[in-house]
Amino acid sequence: MGRKAANAKKFIVSCRVNTEEMDLLQNLAKESNSSISDLLRKSLLGLQQGSKHLQMSA
Repeated sequence: MGRKAANAKKFIVSCRVNTEEMDLLQNLAKESNSSISDLLRKSLLGLQQGSKHLQMSA
């Protein structure tokens, strides 16, 4: 039996990207020393915080 993760990720989200977008994702992940998945998760949090900031300033 495997260990139970504190923050289990049980959903998969996928999308198609072109070569330039993939190159950009790979370069950004390499520069930030993280995986593409982690980079996208951090981006989601940034977008969420940005939208909250926009709602507060309106």
